[in-house]
Amino acid sequence: MTDNTQKERFLRVDDVINLTGLSRSTIYDKARLGKFPEAVNLGGNAKAWLESEVRAWMNARIEQRNNKAKQAGKK
Repeated sequence: MTDNTQKERFLRVDDVINLTGLSRSTIYDKARLGKFPEAVNLGGNAKAWLESEVRAWMNARIEQRNNKAKQAGKK
């Protein structure tokens, strides 16, 4: 196992809700549409998201916002 894998953390849906501010249904809808990271099946009905993927998704939203603001400032 690599160091990166050992540091990885699973987030259950309530953790993802708290971290992102998204609702449960929005998380599942966006994931189904490929607009949010896909959950990992932990067995049975248990699913979780990789924290690094959720944070990367959040950072991409921030970067997208910042790029739009920069473009608006150039006009």
